[in-house]
Amino acid sequence: MKIDRKEFLKVIGLGGSSLVLPLAGPGPDLLTGLMAQSVKIYDNYLKGVEYYDLGKCLKQIHVGDDVVLTRFADHRHDRFAIGVTWEKFFLGYLPAYENIVLANLMDAGAVLKAMVTAKQSFHRVGIGVWTDLIVHHPNASKKLSDGAANDVDDWYRR
Repeated sequence: MKIDRKEFLKVIGLGGSSLVLPLAGPGPDLLTGLMAQSVKIYDNYLKGVEYYDLGKCLKQIHVGDDVVLTRFADHRHDRFAIGVTWEKFFLGYLPAYENIVLANLMDAGAVLKAMVTAKQSFHRVGIGVWTDLIVHHPNASKKLSDGAANDVDDWYRR
């Protein structure tokens, strides 16, 4: 029995939902109408910067610089800890009160891309995180928010 890709996705329950998975190409898949869209899923300020290397590189780091996220599942204070590194410098951690979803995504193998999104002061260095979300093509043209964390009036971001 031969099953095409669209039918396969329906069988495993993925036909009508959005997923965090890689796709082969940049445009919509001709059979399924699915395509990957880069979506910002996180943006907030680093924590613990006073204990690590941010002071050594604050003048060199710029908004738009790529950073590396590292999962620290064995961290003694936070089992969902995610550290942030720029070049050879360990900058700090994503806030513990917000990292569980990103940690679970990383543990599941999702590819996350991160960059510096704000640099206002030593304690105000923002990190944004993106992933590719598989969406159905007609909805893919919707522009999702790329605003910075400090553009939102949530009380805990202030």
